[in-house]
Amino acid sequence: MKNKILYFSIFNILLLSHLETFSSVNQTSVTSNKKVANSNIENSYKIYREAKSILINALPGEQLKAEKLLVESIRLNPKNIDAYIELSRLIQQQVSQGYRHPYELQKSIELITEANELDPNRPKALFAKADILYYSGQPKAAEDLYVETLTKLPDHLDSYIEKGRIFSERNPKESLLNIELALKKGANTDDISQSAATAISRLSKPNELGFALKEFALKYPDRWIWHKAALAFINIKNYNEATLCFEKAILLGNDVESRLQLSVMQYSLQNKNKVAIYNLNKLITTISKRKYISPSALSLVYAHLSMANFKDKNIEDASVSAIYSAETGNDNKQFYASLVSEYKKLNALYVLEGSLKYLIKEEPDYMLPYSIYGEIYRNLKKYEDSIEMYNKALALDNTKDDLFADRAITFYKNLDYTNALNDFESALKIRPHTAIYIYNKACMLALLGKKSEALQNLKLALIEDKKLIELARFDSDFASIKSDSEYSSQFASLILDDADDKLVATDTGSK
Repeated sequence: MKNKILYFSIFNILLLSHLETFSSVNQTSVTSNKKVANSNIENSYKIYREAKSILINALPGEQLKAEKLLVESIRLNPKNIDAYIELSRLIQQQVSQGYRHPYELQKSIELITEANELDPNRPKALFAKADILYYSGQPKAAEDLYVETLTKLPDHLDSYIEKGRIFSERNPKESLLNIELALKKGANTDDISQSAATAISRLSKPNELGFALKEFALKYPDRWIWHKAALAFINIKNYNEATLCFEKAILLGNDVESRLQLSVMQYSLQNKNKVAIYNLNKLITTISKRKYISPSALSLVYAHLSMANFKDKNIEDASVSAIYSAETGNDNKQFYASLVSEYKKLNALYVLEGSLKYLIKEEPDYMLPYSIYGEIYRNLKKYEDSIEMYNKALALDNTKDDLFADRAITFYKNLDYTNALNDFESALKIRPHTAIYIYNKACMLALLGKKSEALQNLKLALIEDKKLIELARFDSDFASIKSDSEYSSQFASLILDDADDKLVATDTGSK
C-alpha cells in the first residue's frame, strides 16, 4: 500500500502559519511574540532533526512518520530550508522506489524552488536544485550548477558535506578530509555517516575495515559508524569486537537494527542462544512502542526469536514465536515465508504446525500453509492428505511450477506414475528446460514402460545439466531400461557422456 504523502501543500503550510500569527490578538507584548517565534523556530529544528534521524534509521514504515514531522517543522518555521529539502528528497526517493507516481516529482520541485527563494545562496538548496535537474533530464545543467556552487562557496558547511558525499567513492581521502572539516564546522554525524563509511571502506582492506571504522567512531561517535564497524568485524569472525561495536551503536540510539543484528550473530554464529533470546524480546518491546514502524518488522523479529528458541531446544516457545510471526505479517508474509524455508532446511517443519493452522483458519486464501502441509503429510506417508493439500494450494495459484512438481513427487511416492508424469509436464510448461523436471519426466516414462521416450527425455535433461549423469547411473527408476538389451547400450552411452548423435528411437511399438 502506498503512503499518503503531503497532507498540506506548501501554500497551505504557509497559510496556516500566517493564520496562527494573526490570530494571536491576545498577546500582550512584542516580547511575547518574539518568545513564541523563537520557540517555534527551536521546535521546528528539533522536529526536523527527529525526522532526519528516523529516515537514517531506515526502518520499515517509518517514512510516513518522518514526512509528517517534516510538514510540521515547516509549519512551525516556514523558513526552515533544511525541512523543505529533506521532504523534497524523501519524495524523490519514494518515486524511485515505486511508492509514488512520477508526476509527484513536481511537488519535490516546488519544495526546492521554495527553498531557493528563501535563500538563493544556500549551497544545500542549490545542490538539491541540481538533483532536480538530473531527475528532469538536464544532466549538463545539473553538473554546471554543482561546479558553480562549489567554486563560489567552497568553505561553506553544506559544501563540505556535499564534497564528502560525492568524493566518497571516487576519491575517499578527499572525502574524509571534507567530512572532518564539516564536523569541525558543526555538522551532525547523521549528515556524514554514510559517506564516511563508504570512504573508509574504499581505503581499507577487509581485515582492517572494522578497526578503521572503529577508530573513526571513537573520534566522532555515531550509531551507524559503530554499526558498520560491527558488521565488518562479523565478516572476519571477530565476534567479540563486533559485540562491543553493536553495544556502542545501541547506546547511541541504534536500538533496533543493531540489536537485531547482534541477536542474529549471537544465536546463529556464537551459540549464545539465551542472550539472543533476551535481546530479541527486548527488541520486540522497543518496536511495539514505536507506532510508526510497520507491523511486519515484528514479524521479522518473531521469526528470529523462533529460530533462537529452536536452537536453544525450546520447541514450544519456538512454535509460539512462529505463530506470532504469522500473525504480525499482515499482508507481508516474506519473513514468515523465510522462516518456513529455514525450518525446511532443518527438517523441522513440525515446529510450524500451530502457525500453519492459524493461517489456514484466519487467512484461507494464503497458499503457503497448504503447500507446507502437503510436504508434511508426504513425509508422514499420508499421501492422499498430501495430494489434497497440494490441490488446495493449486486452486489458489496454478502458476507455480514447484507446486506441480511437489504434487508430482507425492503421486510418485504413491505409485501413481501417470498423474506424476502429468504434473511434471505441467511444471515444464511453466518453466521449460528445467533439468530436474525433464529428468523426473524421463523417470516416470521409464516406470510406465515408455522406454524410448524416457531415453529421449533423459538425453534432454543431461544436455541441460551434466551433473544428473551420476544420479541416473544409480537410479532404480531406469531399472527396466538397464535390463533391456534393446535399450541398455543407449542408456550406457548417455551415462558415459557419449550421446551426441547416438540416440535413435528403436521402440517400434510407437512413434
